Amino acid sequence: MQATTYEEDYFDFHIYIEPNPDNYNEGFTWSICKDEIEWESNLEFSIEDALKAAKKAIERNTILG
Repeated sequence: MQATTYEEDYFDFHIYIEPNPDNYNEGFTWSICKDEIEWESNLEFSIEDALKAAKKAIERNTILG
């Protein structure tokens, strides 16, 4: 598993992705924040999947969805 993080701003939200801290489960945790408040987070198998899921969550929580 890659030991890397990824951050991106998407509309008014900040997306943060990092390797899953659980040593027994692979994958990446993602979270979306706005105004320093975490709106949602989850676990995905890859960074790409985590980014897609985070963007969908943002779209679901805004007028985009």
